[in-house]
Amino acid sequence: MYSIDQYSFGPYTIYRVEHPVTKNGFSVVPEIGGTLIDLWFNGQSVLDGYATPEELTEAKWGKSAILFPFPNRLLDGQYTWDGKTYQFPINNAATGNAIHGFSRHLPFQIADTQMDADSGSCTIVQDYDGHLAYYPFPCRLSVRFSINNNNELATTVTVENLHTSAIPFGFGWHPYFRLTEAVGDTVLTLPACDKIDIDARMIPTGAREPYAAFDSAARLGDTVLDNCFYFEKDIVAVLEGSGRRFSMEVPAAQFPYFQVFTPPQRASVAFEPMTCNVDALNNGDGLEVLAAGAHWAGTFVCKLEEPPFTA
Repeated sequence: MYSIDQYSFGPYTIYRVEHPVTKNGFSVVPEIGGTLIDLWFNGQSVLDGYATPEELTEAKWGKSAILFPFPNRLLDGQYTWDGKTYQFPINNAATGNAIHGFSRHLPFQIADTQMDADSGSCTIVQDYDGHLAYYPFPCRLSVRFSINNNNELATTVTVENLHTSAIPFGFGWHPYFRLTEAVGDTVLTLPACDKIDIDARMIPTGAREPYAAFDSAARLGDTVLDNCFYFEKDIVAVLEGSGRRFSMEVPAAQFPYFQVFTPPQRASVAFEPMTCNVDALNNGDGLEVLAAGAHWAGTFVCKLEEPPFTA
């Protein structure tokens, strides 16, 4: 039977969901951006998360950050909606842009938990009242993490528009996964897709080019990635190493854009499902426009396999 327990984590509270026999589970800290700080299957972690409260407070590299109302970068932090221009804070000094929205800095609350013999889930909710001048659109963001005995973590995202008129948004998730000590020893599979061409400020130029470098499984080696890819078909991105195979299955209908990032410390790989392109509040690529009172939802699944692997 899965259970959920609470633990102090410095000034924060960890909610830990786990099965005592399968040793499948996850830990989430709702009050600081709904951050998932660990994920394990068969007692072994696959997530490069925050090990201390101090690391979580610093939130370096945005590990497992929930990205809303836009993922990735927003040119000069500006966008125009319904004839009015809004200015986000510039928080990506290297490019002079805004990055990753604001939900990762605001608290979530536990809305629901469900535990049984085969699965355990925890739903966190952020009721945003529109108090920030650069996004004055009330909405409800809900994220449900559900783990099961088949070594799967399903993440279901729901957005509800609480505003009186239509609102624009994009969503992304920013987890880092680690199967090996060094990224170079990890084998990556990424289906053939289009790579988004970007300029020196990491903003799309409007061009795309076919990308198939990891269409067949290949060792990462010295490859450096911080790229957004576009998929017309459902995505199954795979990492292999240390006798394990980890995959993220993402429906292109809801999440057609997918960022892959190998951070400079070369300790993990970020798989980032996104509903929209970089700078979508300006270029409109994949931007969701939600009518007043309407809902949007999407689910992606992480899965771990151990030998013998299925075909």
